[in-house]
Amino acid sequence: MIRFSVSKEMNCDPSIVWEIVKNVNSFPKYWHGTRELNIKEIRKNVYEGTIRFVFPTSGKVRISIYDNERKIIIEYLDGPFTGRSVIKVENRAIISEWEVNMKGFYKLFEKWNKKHFKEGTINALERIITEANKNLSSR
Repeated sequence: MIRFSVSKEMNCDPSIVWEIVKNVNSFPKYWHGTRELNIKEIRKNVYEGTIRFVFPTSGKVRISIYDNERKIIIEYLDGPFTGRSVIKVENRAIISEWEVNMKGFYKLFEKWNKKHFKEGTINALERIITEANKNLSSR
């Protein structure tokens, strides 16, 4: 199992960061391990569909948005791994927590995948904070 949490402090308005995070259609812009996301809203703030990763494989996802808590839960239902990741926006930090199980061939590279996922998460959170700061300065 791959399990980790990354927290990045931020000095910007958390509501701006939340607006970026909850725009699920822009997910590939910040999360570079995701090549494509094809989802449909199945009920208010719940999306389901397919995800295509940069490494040549795809899977099924469900994304749930909790506006009041400023939290998104991404459930990986099928594909090279299953489990979930959570993104939370707090007053001074953005946090991403992962708990996924690699499947099949990918399980052989679990240690490497954990390192890769963690680095990708750090980079994604930094990109989100940078975008929020740009949005703030353009207001």
